[in-house]
Amino acid sequence: MSIRRVLVVVGAVVAVLAVFVAGVIVGGHPEDTGLTRLDDPLRSVVLGDSGEDLPSQVLDALRRDYYEPVDVEKLQRASADAVVEALGDPYTDYLDPDELEALRARNDGAYFGVGLQVAQRGAAVVVTKVFPDSPASRTDVRVGDRISSIDGKSAAGKTLEEVVGTIRGPEGTPVRVGVVTGDAPERILDLERARIRVSAVTSRVETVDGEKVGYVALAQFTRGASDALREAVEDLRGTGVTALVLDLRGDPGGLVTEAVGVSGVFLPDDTEVVVTEGLHSPRQELRTDGDPATGDLPLVVLVNRGSASASEIVAGALRDADRATLVGERTFGKALVQSTIPLRDGGALKLTTARYLTPSGFDLAERGLPPDVRVVDDPATPRDEALRRGLALAAAAG
Repeated sequence: MSIRRVLVVVGAVVAVLAVFVAGVIVGGHPEDTGLTRLDDPLRSVVLGDSGEDLPSQVLDALRRDYYEPVDVEKLQRASADAVVEALGDPYTDYLDPDELEALRARNDGAYFGVGLQVAQRGAAVVVTKVFPDSPASRTDVRVGDRISSIDGKSAAGKTLEEVVGTIRGPEGTPVRVGVVTGDAPERILDLERARIRVSAVTSRVETVDGEKVGYVALAQFTRGASDALREAVEDLRGTGVTALVLDLRGDPGGLVTEAVGVSGVFLPDDTEVVVTEGLHSPRQELRTDGDPATGDLPLVVLVNRGSASASEIVAGALRDADRATLVGERTFGKALVQSTIPLRDGGALKLTTARYLTPSGFDLAERGLPPDVRVVDDPATPRDEALRRGLALAAAAG
């Protein structure tokens, strides 16, 4: 039997053991990077310590009798990759220590990279935002481009964490990123990594038909995003705006605690935001805590296919509470919660532990959240059609 076939067997056994031994989820509110739990107490999964289970027997035999030295750690990681791949869940991954660190850095909103925000879209990793004043902003990369290669190696079949972990690296080091627009040939971007500080919130005042409308955009649900958004909204109210536009387009999600906090900027205290439930996760209703910062100002929320996960939680909660008008395109449709469980090699298992529903019971996984007013931006024009329509609706309501 080849080593590859042995690893498949090992992976299958480990998958069964993981379900019965681990229990996989710990109590508390899940947090997302696509809804990833990082701050809660975590339980380590340790398999094969006794040396009596089948995976340990296989590895012991290889270590003892194989004709060349065996890299046991490499085999163990390959087995872990095989287990999660067999699940067929694109959101469940084994993260090696470097990939786990990249995930934590993304949640904190600071890293060394090139300034691309990317998200998993089926089997591809696509660009959802190019941050200003970043190495990537000085190239011709576009939102919607697929990441095709990194340093000459194909990105096909790579997970989001693998792509992000490879693009990021020490400050000042070079990286070559291949991107593809539609069916066009691959373009190679020669970039130098730099410190990227992602500002979660940007805001400004727009004047529309004589009305002052506050515009606030949320890039990601990183730590502190809800506090930053609350502060921005309070500042906008101080300028005398009569309505607000919240832009969640291209926001791939983040921590679910921040999604609840962001919802609390607009909704009254103790308003239900989202319901989570899973086989090992009892049903939970997550609610706002504290008074809203917006008062009764009319609100328009901009969404598109890049609005996913925590963005959909907020948009769904605001829609169900009849608090906002959704403008744009149908959202991505990611209604799953991921938790991270640390492993003894310094990495972690990021696995789906629950699904979530909007307060009214709407299942986002079916098709995503539909807008109240559908507007599709035309990439051939310099205008932002969805923003213009949202601002006009907000001004009219104000």
